[in-house]
Amino acid sequence: MSLTFRRGLTILIGVIVAVVMLVMGLWQMARFQASIVDVAAERAAQSPVPLSESIAADGTIDDIYGRRVQLSGEVVPGYELLVGSQWPMRVVVPFEMTDGRIVPVVLGLGDREVNIADAGPTSIEGIFTAGDQEGESTPPADAPAGSTATLRLQGLVQQWPQPMVAGYVTLDADAAAQYSLEPASAALPEVQGSAMHQGYALQWWVFAAASIAFSIVVARGLKPRLD
Repeated sequence: MSLTFRRGLTILIGVIVAVVMLVMGLWQMARFQASIVDVAAERAAQSPVPLSESIAADGTIDDIYGRRVQLSGEVVPGYELLVGSQWPMRVVVPFEMTDGRIVPVVLGLGDREVNIADAGPTSIEGIFTAGDQEGESTPPADAPAGSTATLRLQGLVQQWPQPMVAGYVTLDADAAAQYSLEPASAALPEVQGSAMHQGYALQWWVFAAASIAFSIVVARGLKPRLD
């Protein structure tokens, strides 16, 4: 075999090995992403906790983001807010708990005409999450004045009654149906996945780069054969 052929073959073998390692790294990263989803789903499936008991007097909140919570009180009328970048939009209302603190609650998804009847004191349950991240989207052009594309709690502080809890609750499908609304999806927080899978993925990619580099070094070190 010629020197050029042997060098090319050596590099080709290194590339093939690198491709296999890249695939293994992608598989491990997929496992990492799956572990994130699994952990978030597990938190959301845990038994609900009383929201009022999970908030200290100074407003500090326990590790309950992404979990189901229970709260008792009533909707404060006259503050309905539509949130979203397209129809149907999330219907958000202030919910005053029995201890006097205000919690934004996503009742569900509604169209242009949304009228929330005063249901009086009640108990509700849903997923507790932090405020939405700010984005570049805007509400629909025909949305009512005051509508927003994202649920930014900072913007509600100056508009809604106080004191307000640093988070909001999204009701499930059954609770949304009681208000004649479609269910809204709760934005589950990102949680830490399995560091083991992430570490293995990075390891495989380092090995892939090393494999190509090694094959190039070996190929360049080959010498012509003397017949």
